[in-house]
Amino acid sequence: MVTDLELLVAAAVGSAVVSTGAGGLAYLRTRERTDHAGAAIAATLGLVAVWATVFALQLAAGTTSPGAGLLKLKWLVATPVVTTSLLFAIAYAGHDGWLTPPRVAALAVEPAVAGAVAVVNPGGVFFAAIAPWRVGGATVLVPDPGPALLAHIVYGVLAGAAFVWLLGRVAVRSSGTYRTQAAVLCAGTATPVATATLFVLRPSWAPPFDATPLGFGVVSLLLLVAMWRYDLFDVASVAHETVFAGLDDAVVVVDDDGHVVETNPSARDAFELGPDVVGADAERVLPEAVVSSGLLDGDDAEVALDGAADGSDGHPGASRRGPPADPTYFEATSESLGREGLRLLVFRDVTERTEMQRRYRAYVEHSQDVVAVADADGVLEYISPAVESVLGYDPERLEGGVFTDYIHPDDRRSVAEPFAESLGRPGERVRVSFRVEHRDGGWRVLDGVGVNRFHDPHIGGYLLTLRDETQRDRYEQRLRVLTRVLRHDLRNELNVVHGYADVIAAEGGDTAEHAERIQRSAERLASLGTRVRGVDQTLRRTDHGGRPVDVTRVVGEVADRARERFPGMTVTVDADETIAYADELLATAVWNVVENAARHHDGDRPAVAITLSDGDDTVELRIADDGPGIPAEDREAVESGHETQLRHASGLGLWLVRWIVDGVDGELSFVDGADATDDDTADDATADGAAAEAIDEVGTVVVIRLRAADTESVSASSIEQMDPWGVARAAPERTDGGAGDAGPFGGSVASRPSNDD
Repeated sequence: MVTDLELLVAAAVGSAVVSTGAGGLAYLRTRERTDHAGAAIAATLGLVAVWATVFALQLAAGTTSPGAGLLKLKWLVATPVVTTSLLFAIAYAGHDGWLTPPRVAALAVEPAVAGAVAVVNPGGVFFAAIAPWRVGGATVLVPDPGPALLAHIVYGVLAGAAFVWLLGRVAVRSSGTYRTQAAVLCAGTATPVATATLFVLRPSWAPPFDATPLGFGVVSLLLLVAMWRYDLFDVASVAHETVFAGLDDAVVVVDDDGHVVETNPSARDAFELGPDVVGADAERVLPEAVVSSGLLDGDDAEVALDGAADGSDGHPGASRRGPPADPTYFEATSESLGREGLRLLVFRDVTERTEMQRRYRAYVEHSQDVVAVADADGVLEYISPAVESVLGYDPERLEGGVFTDYIHPDDRRSVAEPFAESLGRPGERVRVSFRVEHRDGGWRVLDGVGVNRFHDPHIGGYLLTLRDETQRDRYEQRLRVLTRVLRHDLRNELNVVHGYADVIAAEGGDTAEHAERIQRSAERLASLGTRVRGVDQTLRRTDHGGRPVDVTRVVGEVADRARERFPGMTVTVDADETIAYADELLATAVWNVVENAARHHDGDRPAVAITLSDGDDTVELRIADDGPGIPAEDREAVESGHETQLRHASGLGLWLVRWIVDGVDGELSFVDGADATDDDTADDATADGAAAEAIDEVGTVVVIRLRAADTESVSASSIEQMDPWGVARAAPERTDGGAGDAGPFGGSVASRPSNDD
């Protein structure tokens, strides 16, 4: 037959087993949490398991000497349970921020002192006496509580009351599964509190020993049920940690009395709230801008917080001094949580968006360009203040009107058609140029871009950006007229020169030689107009700035083209595999230098040596020839960048090289032939001598330095030349070997000039 003592021992062992299982499962479910609730509950149940085990051993040992030692060990293990349980309640209720190291240490003082006193028991202060008691037919040792033990039990009961109060608040102010979890935990706490009270009061019907380990076994059993049935530590972890504590938005929960119930870390950081803010008056701890916005009364609002307070309103952070920081902007919503009597305040930080909107608004309002939004019928929904300085109209007068009414009648169709065609293509850009009537009755030329932004809820129409190009249009018009007149008159006069030169040449003798010189000069003059036009078109129609270009390929193609165009020329290339920042005009620049060497050579077989080397940060391209060299005055003018009179086409070509190189942040320089072949000169001269070793005598070395590109970070497709000859078109090659074949920028002409414009 099983005795009562054996049942008690079995109950103690069962309590240890259940506590161990509950503690292990609680740890597994809470190890990912950022708060300390998981660690606290696991420590509590672990201590309870040891406590129940020692209690079972003490009951089995009876009144023996080991039994007395196990009695003291049981109380040594039991004393920390009070603190760990309270730590769990604080963390689970969402007040983890309150658990600073000093406060945790303060809570641990009483258990540490009580445990030490229980072991030593000086003067019977913890155990007044230890006497044998008959329990279930067996004798066990039971202590009489001394003052220290009574104080510890009172401390434990108070801690249990705090436990119930904290979780009771959670149960009352929560709903659904979270409320059920808190209620189960509160109910379980009542059992160990009751057993500890019975041990102190010792009514006649109660057992004489402390049955609190068995009471915690009941708590452990309820925890297992709660974890299995009510998702304890799962729902709380997801709802509180992920949805609440992990939100980037600042969240404040306020009860119907205006007290702060909960805050998340984002709110504490945004409003500089301390860990003791829970329970405080919301109007006292929240910033004045929040209180005055009506959020506490249920109104949504936009809240702006100054970067620094003046210290007069008593809010956290008010004592700071120094220059004010930029304000922080919040988009705030207030929502009632219904029957719980709570209000949820959510603050979304929109500072970056607000600042960007204000910045763009300032750009638009202070820009000299006109920015407008028009619907599908051309009705202006918005137009920027710049329209007043450009067209003289008040923006408010134009808004709501049809923009095409102000466009010149001859231009309305050309403007309306592309916009109508783009109506069904979101994001399409339409380039427009048209005349608009000024308020004073004149006409202004506007040039710009319209973009279909009907799909954008913030715009919902055509977004127009227009610039006043009236002066540029008039200038270009005058320039076109003057250029056309110049070319027409120049060609007519040159035709006359050619005609008379032909007559003189037919007479023979020295006169024929003079006539030939007249013809060559006339051809050069005729090519000048075309060359100037080619330079202007090339530089206007190419977007400078630089991109990775295969310079080795460019040099090779220029060399091949030169050998084909000038059969008598010798072109040698010494080039490493090199990538540099350039653009489509690099071929034009290199060709100009090579062509210049061929055109102005004083012999029949010119020679050009091209050397390409790759340094750490720069790529250096050197072009040397054995001609008479570039005149010093031309080199000085181009190197200095100051305009001088252009006396012949070669001078214009050098300017073009300079402009191309400048356009990609490069550098152009010249080295005299004497320096390039002098073995005693500096490093640059030595390099030039190496570059020109394939020719006997160096005239001038042209040096082009470009920014090196990182070949590892550049894709193969990006270094391909879209068109190594730029935008130019070469004229048909002459068959008479004359000097009139075209360069890659449309340089010379292939025949006598015509009257075509």
